[in-house]
Amino acid sequence: MAQVRLSNTRGDLDALLRTQLAEETGVRGYIATRDPSFLEADKPPDADFDRLALDLEARLRAEHIAGGPEAVEDMRNLHRTWEQKVALPLIRDPGSRSAYSQQAQGKFLTDEMSRDAAQLRASLQQAGDALQVTLRRRINATVAISAGVVTLFAILALWYAIGHAAATARLIREQTLVDALQRTLRVSGQRLPRTQIGFAYASATREALIGGDLLDAWRAGPEGGWFLIADASGKGIEAARHAAFAQYAIRALAASASDPADVVTRFNQLFLDTIEDPSAFMVLFLGAFDARTQTLRYASAGHATAYVRRGSIVEQLPPTGAIVGLDTDQTYSTETVALALGDVVLLATDGLSEARDRRGELLGEDRIVALFRDAPVDPQALCDVLVASADDFSGGVDDDMAILALRVVNEDGGAASFDAVPAHGGLEEGGR
Repeated sequence: MAQVRLSNTRGDLDALLRTQLAEETGVRGYIATRDPSFLEADKPPDADFDRLALDLEARLRAEHIAGGPEAVEDMRNLHRTWEQKVALPLIRDPGSRSAYSQQAQGKFLTDEMSRDAAQLRASLQQAGDALQVTLRRRINATVAISAGVVTLFAILALWYAIGHAAATARLIREQTLVDALQRTLRVSGQRLPRTQIGFAYASATREALIGGDLLDAWRAGPEGGWFLIADASGKGIEAARHAAFAQYAIRALAASASDPADVVTRFNQLFLDTIEDPSAFMVLFLGAFDARTQTLRYASAGHATAYVRRGSIVEQLPPTGAIVGLDTDQTYSTETVALALGDVVLLATDGLSEARDRRGELLGEDRIVALFRDAPVDPQALCDVLVASADDFSGGVDDDMAILALRVVNEDGGAASFDAVPAHGGLEEGGR
């Protein structure tokens, strides 16, 4: 029970840091783009930080963590100073002469908060180590008075429990960090003019690290907009970080461009200049829809599962260049696709096509095309059918999958929004 309480305390600390990171990300996004949507979810001042800090202080006092309440109180003061002297002035006047010095002061304050958090984690780790020592002492005392078989089984049970707990803790820690990053850096997607959009994001149901799948859609004027699906290589925190970087960067690049190929080409160069891991890469599909002409222009960086359905006919939208992250000189072309009323565009990451049954057989592109041809035309119903089919086929999704469907309709349904990156946990799907 003491270990559980310490674990909950660590969770409170993570939640406190996520709140600070959410505010910082919103302010940075607003400064870079002047887009007020970055401030909609986590605009300073945020009362949640104080509430979480007070709850954490109470837990630390209850667990008698030396120096813990003082460290949290210092984080509260630093966060308050950051909001009043950095965040709010930058929001009021992001182009002021003092903006650079304010951002430098903000970095100093957040670094101080990070040091407090590191000190607190060390104290919690020390408390956990002390509990382990106590546990071992009690086990040794029990072993000393136990008979042979009972002793053997106790040792085996303890070995298994500690090993399993350590593995589970590592997995949960990784998933918590990825979930925090996804929640913090996500941007609300929008339905495009004269379209219906459906989407689904299904997380792995087994004990596997989370991937870097990404969905997004946003308007660009009253008669057009962009939509994006991407899959970063690798698993866990690094893949999620690369996906978040892609979402932020591509939105920024598309704000000053109209050609999808130009955006993807510039993003490929930015990816190679920014991401330090030479083995990292990304598969993506970026589309621009013009409601006036009912045309789709797209650039595809090695994205295979991309189709358009016209009645009962399904056509593939082939890639227009190599995957992102291979070559700084890589260029991409833009393909133009004429769409009619009722046509449906389908995009999915490889978690759908690579779903495996018990014999190891892949769901594959042929089955996806057959499912797409016979599925409902309603985009959300289509996404739901594909997720359910993959889950039934594989007996539980092994890898994250993201699915986006877009249908051309007569009237504009308004600029309703959806969460571009749904939360992790079990099999989850986006809503209408």
